[in-house]
Amino acid sequence: MKIGRVVGIGILTFTLTGCQAVADFKEGFENGYKQGVAEANVEVNPVSKEEYEVEVLDKTKSFYEKLGQTLNDLQEAKTIDQEMLDALYEEIDSMELLTRELVALEPPEVYADADEVYEEAMVEFQVYLGIMREALSKEDLTHINTGAENVEKGELLLSRANALLSLTYAYPVGDGTITTQDLKDLDKNAGIDRDSVLLNVSEDGNELVGKWGTYQKDGTFQMGIQLYEDGNYEGYANGESTPSIEGIWSYDYLRQTLSFEHGEGLRTMTMDLQAFHDDTLQLMDVDTLNTFYYVKEGTENPDSASTEEADANN
Repeated sequence: MKIGRVVGIGILTFTLTGCQAVADFKEGFENGYKQGVAEANVEVNPVSKEEYEVEVLDKTKSFYEKLGQTLNDLQEAKTIDQEMLDALYEEIDSMELLTRELVALEPPEVYADADEVYEEAMVEFQVYLGIMREALSKEDLTHINTGAENVEKGELLLSRANALLSLTYAYPVGDGTITTQDLKDLDKNAGIDRDSVLLNVSEDGNELVGKWGTYQKDGTFQMGIQLYEDGNYEGYANGESTPSIEGIWSYDYLRQTLSFEHGEGLRTMTMDLQAFHDDTLQLMDVDTLNTFYYVKEGTENPDSASTEEADANN
């Protein structure tokens, strides 16, 4: 499930009114988040499969809502008095405690992979919370923007963790009338199988290396793209035996996108990897929305591969 984003919020410098310097401010970020309840040690909490499913989603949802509301309050504030400053520290403490409680969850083995990614996400958010504390201490909210990369990565990791959770748990989304499995079933009508990407493509995307194209009616293989292990790639126009374009490819495992970079005058193409199996893949150009279905050269039963979408290439 893809969640909404909170990054990119522009925040102006604020002024403190009616308050003195916060004498008891504990250097939060640099000294390990020692402000208020954030000092509390949270014990490891073994939970059942069902308990983990409920708690991990409830805690991440609560954290995300608090973070969005806090950033919105900061954005709208022109001045911050002592009362609001104290409330902001309490909110940051509350969010910090949620991240610690989530990390403390110890699920059964079936959710070990998802739990690891949830923890990675919480680390990024903890860094961001520390930056928020620093911004309050420095009386300069523009400092919060220095943590944009941390909160963005945290959101991407959280989306990946949710996707891993959904491999075995069809949890409600939106207003609760549909589940993650319902969304997957709808995707299948368009050939989209994001679980196959999650399960079959590693972080470095090495599984994508190879010759990809379509088989013609006469059984000949028509090259579409060739991805090399060293990061180079070649693209072929329909029916051509020599490449018409060359460049560098890379895979972003958190966004599940393939990027093709070229020299001057040619745009960088970003492709959403919508499905991947050992011998087939489906890509969608995020700019043009053109979809490409490819098989790997040497694929058995090539008649099962569609060539209609590949004809839209170039």
